Amino acid sequence: MTLVDQHPASAGVPAPASSPRTPAGGNPWLPTPRGVWLVTGIELRRRRPTVKGWIFYGLVLAVILGLGILVAVSSSDEKTSGPLEMVLVLVLGAGMLIAPSLAATSINGDSAEGVLAPLQMTRLTAGDLAIGKLLASWFIAFAVLVTTTPLLVYAFSRSGWHWDELAIVLGAILLVVLTSTAIGLAWSSLAARAVASVSLAHLTTGFLLLGTLLAFVFVQPLVSETVTDVNRYVDYGAMTPEQQRAYEDAQMTGDFSELDVASLPCMEYSSQYGVAHTDRIAWMILANPVVMIGEVSPIINAETYEKDGRAAPGVFAIMHATVSGWRMGPSEEDLAGRTYDECANLAAMAAGEEPPMMDEGDWEAEQEAMSVYAPAPWVGLGLQIALLLGSVWIVISRLRVPYKKLRQGTRVA
Repeated sequence: MTLVDQHPASAGVPAPASSPRTPAGGNPWLPTPRGVWLVTGIELRRRRPTVKGWIFYGLVLAVILGLGILVAVSSSDEKTSGPLEMVLVLVLGAGMLIAPSLAATSINGDSAEGVLAPLQMTRLTAGDLAIGKLLASWFIAFAVLVTTTPLLVYAFSRSGWHWDELAIVLGAILLVVLTSTAIGLAWSSLAARAVASVSLAHLTTGFLLLGTLLAFVFVQPLVSETVTDVNRYVDYGAMTPEQQRAYEDAQMTGDFSELDVASLPCMEYSSQYGVAHTDRIAWMILANPVVMIGEVSPIINAETYEKDGRAAPGVFAIMHATVSGWRMGPSEEDLAGRTYDECANLAAMAAGEEPPMMDEGDWEAEQEAMSVYAPAPWVGLGLQIALLLGSVWIVISRLRVPYKKLRQGTRVA
């Protein structure tokens, strides 16, 4: 029997139209626990840091621990959330720097080395490859958090926070880092060169951090309302020499009873400025990942924190109060304009009365209201989850075979 006679088609058996492992619509995409775990282990073993990588990670950890210890030593013996917030911010920064950089070279790097195609031809699904690579890069950032645990526990013991509050903030930080990692992985699947994907990943995360803040600032003139202040002052230049001497003597001694206020010349000065309705565009700043973390942090009452057993408001609490002020928008008094009348104040003091002053009680009440204003982390959380799911969907769709379209210069095997 010849070789031709042994072919299934020559024996009257029709050849299969497509392989059962690779259907016409592409290989399976749904991730499986066993496949994800297998890919994660492969990625962690393949991407073990080199000597330079260990040095870099060591320097990052040294900076985090050094700054945390410095803040802890320099702070007073009273409760303070400064060291804890410092460590949390540094862990967030390190995670958003390291994890996306690793993920941004995961797919196009494997493709350039000819490693990706053999994995795609195994029983691993596209979801296994995508989720496994995502978790492998994210675990590196998680390792940074684990190494700071001793300092984190010490800082927590002095912060006045509760365990559940710390767990929520840590969960939000890990979500932000996971989303940044997914963004880097998506760019790795879209860009042919690793340099381009790393740059695009950091530009995207940079836009989320700084772009939302800049957009919030630059859009404010578009939602501003013109307000006019009308002020009255004593016209010193129009006074006679006698009036000038009497005015100066009254200012120096504080005795205005001998001053003929009615005869003093007064001038009116008007000024116009814009007051932004920040409540209309507050969603822009709430989309910022750092602001979102501040919104899930504990609410500290600026007036009663000592009675509540809390530390003084820290960076997160101050940030929440500031964002709350933007969310509340301008008050009716702000939109009505403010009036200062020096001539009326002098007349009141000449009559032995107290001049009208700003009500400090209202200012303190306003600060307390902003500090305890209901947090709004949902915009930031929703954006992070949407970016995470969207990035994973892009990666899975790019890993399915057979490819419908290849990038120029892409190596398959």
